[in-house]
Amino acid sequence: MNGTISTTVAVNGFEGVLYSGDGTKNRVMIVMSGSNGGMKLTKAEALFYQKNGIPALALALFKTKQTGEFLDRVPVEYVENAIKWLKEQGYQNIGIDGMSKGSEMALLAASMFSEISCVIARVPSYFVSEGLSGKGKNKGPSGTSCWSYKGEEIPYAPYNKRSFDILKMFREEKELHIIRFNRDKKVTPETVIPVEKIEAPILLLSSKRDEVWPSYDSSLFIEKRLRENGFAYPVKHVAYESMSHAMITRISFGIRLVFKTERQNVKACEIERSKMGKELIEWVDACFQEK
Repeated sequence: MNGTISTTVAVNGFEGVLYSGDGTKNRVMIVMSGSNGGMKLTKAEALFYQKNGIPALALALFKTKQTGEFLDRVPVEYVENAIKWLKEQGYQNIGIDGMSKGSEMALLAASMFSEISCVIARVPSYFVSEGLSGKGKNKGPSGTSCWSYKGEEIPYAPYNKRSFDILKMFREEKELHIIRFNRDKKVTPETVIPVEKIEAPILLLSSKRDEVWPSYDSSLFIEKRLRENGFAYPVKHVAYESMSHAMITRISFGIRLVFKTERQNVKACEIERSKMGKELIEWVDACFQEK
């Protein structure tokens, strides 16, 4: 495997692991996972790019030794500082790929930082939501935004329910079926991510069987907003019929157990996951082929 570089919040302003891909520096992807936190899934998706010759930075958002414990007021500066650092390493063009909660950060950061020239949002949300804090039975809405910038919270849509009984939900639904918590939020104009400010092609990947939040509807909303604002860059929305909210390139047995569609449609999900992997690489190649 090619070389890696690790960074720290104290020295570099963000925590991450850079995988050098084929060693070229004309392009690099910043990769982020979702409300699971930590770096396990993030590193796995960055390694997917690495194996396909594309340099990738696995960026930590929370629940690591150097970041906050909870998905609560995570600084957008992590992405801003990562961009600066990657440019210092000689990378010429920078893309971003976020899944689930990471898609919020990806779309938000791309709307703020024009240096981002390729955007991928997997199972996206079109608005910023309330953060989460606590553990186990005590896990629930934080009363604050997921994200912050320059010490100020990004405006957010709060959860309607103020406590989540995950065990009861599993007993009733036989899966991680938290879409009931993520529907019907009070989304105000200031909480909507201004995707029209993005200066890059956008790939939206959604699931019609999403059990976590309505990513398909969110993607349609984003497409509509971009059209109405005369967005000048390519936009592509791929909606999968069987795959779950776990829109990762390689699924584990544990994650398959968590989502009903992954258990009931194993072969269909495998086929879609393979197609998604090709979609990711083709999109990145197309974004950067002329750069």
